[in-house]
This record gives sequence, structure tokens and C-alpha cells, in this order.
Amino acid sequence: MAKRSVKKARQQQPQQTAPAAPEPPSRRLFWRGVLVAAAVLIPLAVVGVVIAAGSGDTKADPAADEQAALKQSIESEAATLRKQTQVRDKDQVAELTDRMRGTADALVVVLDGFGKALPPGKKSAGPLATPAAVAKWRAAVRKENEYFAETVSGETGTNVARGGFAAALDALNEATETYALAVGDPGHRRQLLARAREQRDLAVRTWSVAATQLDAINIATGYGHQHVYLGGSELVGGFGADPAPEGSGAEGGE
Repeated sequence: MAKRSVKKARQQQPQQTAPAAPEPPSRRLFWRGVLVAAAVLIPLAVVGVVIAAGSGDTKADPAADEQAALKQSIESEAATLRKQTQVRDKDQVAELTDRMRGTADALVVVLDGFGKALPPGKKSAGPLATPAAVAKWRAAVRKENEYFAETVSGETGTNVARGGFAAALDALNEATETYALAVGDPGHRRQLLARAREQRDLAVRTWSVAATQLDAINIATGYGHQHVYLGGSELVGGFGADPAPEGSGAEGGE
């Protein structure tokens, strides 16, 4: 009975699970090696992809390099031309200004004579000028007009001023020619004098426009205000000089 009870008691006890056998050292080392390799190779692979992408972007392109070099050459040449143009324009402005001052002085005798014969702002005529006096007017205008016989190209602003002065002298030349006809043709004198007055007024108004442009380009090029106007411009509907002092606004000045 005792043996049977002992056996029965053993059968009723829960069976214990045998402990798992430890993993062989070789297998642990294998997986550890896999992890280490992954830690090293994955970053290297990423770096390789980045380098490959970068090297693909900087791949030599002869056509693109040639275009870039051409663009740089053009920009450099344009900068050089701009500098040369600025220097040339400044010289031309100074030359034109000096020349027109001289021309304005030379035209004083003409405009004073016209002013007595055909007073500006009036319809009546004054004493008739002599043929000798008219000949002096004609000679003076023609001499000054010779300056514009040669076409000189510059910046737009300078060309506009130059063209305005040339047109003014052309109109004044026509006025002197018409007045000369009036002196020699008593039968049509009244009509010719009226025509000469209109041409003289047009010449003075045109000059005033050119003088205003000349003032503007002098300021733009650094010379400041330069007033080269003819007397009596306002009397015939032209512009007069602004109140700014001569030379004010020049570079390096006040």
C-alpha cells in the first residue's frame, strides 16, 4: 500500500519543465557580428548614395561651362562700355555747354538787332535795319551753325540738347534770310517782317527748350546747374533759367 500511495503522489505533482539549453556561443557571436556589420555598412551606404548624387550634379558639362564663360565675358565687356560711355558723355556735355555759351554770346548782336527791328512780345515793327546790319546777322548765325554740320552721336539726353540747339540756329538763320528779303522788297515787306518775327520767336523758344535739356544733363553728369539761355525767352513763350545758382548741385559741391 505504501508503494502505491507514493507512486500516486508522484503522479499528482505538477511536472517541472526542464530548463532550456543555453544558446551555443558561436550563434551569439554570429548575430552580434550581424548587428555590428549593419551599424557600419548602412551609414556607409547612405554616404555613398549622397556622394554619388553629388558627383552626378557636378558632372562636367562643356556646353554649360562655355555659356557661363561667354556670359561673364559679355557682362565684363558691357561694364567696360558703360564706363567708357559715361566718360565720353561727360566730355561731350562739357564741350557742348562751353560751345553754346560762346554761341549765345555771338548771337547777342543778332538778337539785339532783331529786338529793335521786331520788338518781342509786340505786333508793331521798329526801325528797319540796314542791309549792312542784316549781313552781319546772317554771317554770325551761319558761322555758329557750322558747328552742327558734323553729326556727333552721344547719349540720348546729350543728343536731344544738341539737336535742339541746331534746330534753333536753323530757325534763326531762316529769320535773318526772311528779314533780308523784307529789306529788299518793299512791296511784300509787311508780310515778310511778320514771317521773320515768327521765325525769330520760334528760334528763341527752341533754344530755351535745348537750354533746359542742357541744364538737366549737366546736373546728371555732375557739373551742376548750367544756364545757357538767350535773353527775352519768356517774352516769346520760351523757358527761362531756374533760380538755382550757377554750378549748384555739382558733384563735390553743395
